[in-house]
Amino acid sequence: MGEEKSPLDRLLARQDFKPFSGPHAFRVLGLSKAKIKMPPIREEDVLKAVSSLGVVLETEVAMIVALQQVLCTRCGNCCRGRGSIRLKKEELQGVADYLHVEYKRLKNRMRAAPMGDGTFIVSQPCPLLHGNLCAAYPSRPGTCRGYPAGDLLASIGRSKQFDDCPIADELLAEVVVKRVLEEQMWREHPEELNALAEQKRGNLAKLSDLPQSERMKRLVEGYQRSIARGQGQ
Repeated sequence: MGEEKSPLDRLLARQDFKPFSGPHAFRVLGLSKAKIKMPPIREEDVLKAVSSLGVVLETEVAMIVALQQVLCTRCGNCCRGRGSIRLKKEELQGVADYLHVEYKRLKNRMRAAPMGDGTFIVSQPCPLLHGNLCAAYPSRPGTCRGYPAGDLLASIGRSKQFDDCPIADELLAEVVVKRVLEEQMWREHPEELNALAEQKRGNLAKLSDLPQSERMKRLVEGYQRSIARGQGQ
């Protein structure tokens, strides 16, 4: 019976794995090294962790989504530079309710073009952008709420460099740091890592019957609570 693979080696051995490489990977590598104290961290682990970003796990997606709001620089680029956004009728209604304006008036104000399937296209710069801030931020549509995580992860799947958001590299570097620390824990304190993994499996099992969108929402909320606790210390 062979030696058990480390967390990073298991990721690299997955059938769906594609190495994360190119200029984007070098940027993330440099930022990751700056975040990690070396030694005792091994440089080999950091290199493997960056390459392993070709696969991002569901819990790590939730971590990225939770972190993006904390790390956001409020530059407003995502409200100007994406060309257009697509939103659902109920999302447009939610914005109207939040702003206390009539639905049809808001639709005209935003020049929302119906696509015939219950969705609308709104050209950017977004009419709701005031300076660098969204006038309806708490009620913003899902495409805005999920940015840049969704576009960033899609670019990894297409092996395409993502330069559209200033915090994209930092989000990936946070995943690298997490994986490097897990690798070190596997080497030095495997019993602690196994206990954490078992706890994570138990938490995921409780969410297994939920629709994917609801499960992701619960995972993101969990990370947001953890981040808030960390900031309060």
